[in-house]
Amino acid sequence: MFYTSYAGSTGDRGPVQRFHSDVQNEIFSMLGRHSRNEGSLQRAEPALGPDPAVLACRTFLVLYSADYLNDPQCALEWSVFRERMQRRLWRTGEPEDALVGVLWRADSLVLPRSVARTGQLLDDLGDGYQGPDVPGLQRDPSAWERYRGLVRRVAERLTRAARTPLPAMPAAESGTVEPYFGPSHPQHTGRGQPPARTRRPPERHLVLALLVGTRPGMERLRRSVDTYAESAEEWRPFHAQSDEPAAAIAGRAAYACGIERLTRVTLDDTGADPLREVEASAVVVVLVDPWMTGDPSFPVHWDRLARSGARVAAVVTVLPRLDEESQHSAGRLREALARTPARHLGASHHEAGSPDSLAHAMAAVMADAFAGAGEEGPLPDRADEPRLENTAERIVRRERERAGWLGRRGTWSPLVSGAPRESWGGG
Repeated sequence: MFYTSYAGSTGDRGPVQRFHSDVQNEIFSMLGRHSRNEGSLQRAEPALGPDPAVLACRTFLVLYSADYLNDPQCALEWSVFRERMQRRLWRTGEPEDALVGVLWRADSLVLPRSVARTGQLLDDLGDGYQGPDVPGLQRDPSAWERYRGLVRRVAERLTRAARTPLPAMPAAESGTVEPYFGPSHPQHTGRGQPPARTRRPPERHLVLALLVGTRPGMERLRRSVDTYAESAEEWRPFHAQSDEPAAAIAGRAAYACGIERLTRVTLDDTGADPLREVEASAVVVVLVDPWMTGDPSFPVHWDRLARSGARVAAVVTVLPRLDEESQHSAGRLREALARTPARHLGASHHEAGSPDSLAHAMAAVMADAFAGAGEEGPLPDRADEPRLENTAERIVRRERERAGWLGRRGTWSPLVSGAPRESWGGG
């Protein structure tokens, strides 16, 4: 079920075995003593490749220390498991929470950014605790309750994450995975040293803002509410073609385009601004149900978007072609949306009428938003060309940029079946 990874150079084999056993017993108490609930502990002997358990386990327990970040075996196994989580994200849009990290020894520990943001990190041992990390908790009789609380939290998170299986990785493919850290990795220069400052492109972070109603709220706006649920993330507007939520379709398409992090936020009536903490480099895409224009809160949400200062790249309106009620009211809904147009946000506007058109729209938005990311610099201008371009030239240039950028992402089928192009609505 789970695999415990640690750095053998810390000399903590005994405490690690105890912690692994305590977590294992806690999981047995929750799920029952069965072979499918058993975990594996990293072997003490050096190995040439990742442990076979890393290629098939459902969850991954990491005991972080400064030595862990400088251990090539640990770096390889951690990176292999992260690759498995990434593949699940590309296929299903499920969040990457199957890796649970514990600060085993925090002394001289500086986690690289990619490590700190991967999975779930238990970065505290309880309020006010000043002892020597987890091995110290084990030795301190007065810290017994704190230690048991940590074991329970780890077991609960591993159990919860294990409900969604990860795709297994063939042993031959594990050899092609590039470690994210390690003694020779440029992001980590040695024990106790901060990550090296290298010129790296910003993280490709997408914020998907959902302006979508829930079933109770939509009952007063339209006749059919079968596509709605208790949360905006479960909205299934294409239920006649696919039972996949619109947010999941958009997220899956974005991950296929190479984003590294996806955050979903809901624009609701709580009064809080979910985009207030979004970093300037993040790209925001607003997914809109046009029936929300009948809600009095709609202009308030739109004004809040305009004032947030976030980089809103696009507004994607979902108007399902197979929803008779939506198509019957399409003219009225489009007119209502036009009263609060996307240009007020400095964003492009797209309309999706099917799951495929939503995926295509997201691909177009991602290509525009991240075109040229990570390149050494812009292409030089020819001396005989004007600096301004007309509309036809812009379309041709965008076609070329998207085709070139998307071509670097590998195989697209079945998500995207044709060449990328301008997406201006119609589904």
